[in-house]
Amino acid sequence: MAVARQRRKPGTRDAALARDAILDAAVREFAARGLAGARMDALARDAGVAKGLVFHHFGSKEELWKAALERIYALLRAGQDADALGTLDPAEGMRRLARGTFRLFRAHPEIVALMNEENLHRARHVRAMPRIRALYNPLFATIEDLLARGRAAGVFRADVDATALYIALAGLGYFYCANRWTLSSAFAGDMFAPRRVAAYEALVGDMVVAYLRAPGAAAPARRSALPARRRRE
Repeated sequence: MAVARQRRKPGTRDAALARDAILDAAVREFAARGLAGARMDALARDAGVAKGLVFHHFGSKEELWKAALERIYALLRAGQDADALGTLDPAEGMRRLARGTFRLFRAHPEIVALMNEENLHRARHVRAMPRIRALYNPLFATIEDLLARGRAAGVFRADVDATALYIALAGLGYFYCANRWTLSSAFAGDMFAPRRVAAYEALVGDMVVAYLRAPGAAAPARRSALPARRRRE
């Protein structure tokens, strides 16, 4: 006698997959239309779920916005591999951080879009999200370690503030990507043309390392700070 197939009850894995799909769709919708302009029914369709399921998982549009912010900050931090940076010599580690951060902004314009939008709200949501600050703790510990090792080796200056340094190197990548269209129009050329991108990426790394160099210290050999596979991209 044939056994009737039982319908599988939705479990935690199904819920996790649905939540991830909603978050991915939310990032796309918020990046395209901002917080005020984003439509919950549109992102539900994009995620392939019922609109009610969006509210079931996140409660409100503002809570979904906060979850989307956390997602893009986590994406940025995951690309800044603190463990890998900590294995490099100090100058190469800083060069890789600067160049890699620029690459992340370029590869993920949704990060720039959501950060721009949250700044319009004067970080009202981010201030209420201590987990975002916690995401940066491992990275800042690695930056402090690189600075300490560089000072001990006599190659880094002694008066570097880790927070100001990170803001500066992130800004070098963020500004270029956030202002791609106006810069391209003003300077009559595509700022994302491969030749320009490669030249700017090298400039970002060199500028950061040059700033860090202690007076009288020899300039470190210039090597690519990224894996060979990525250099060929």
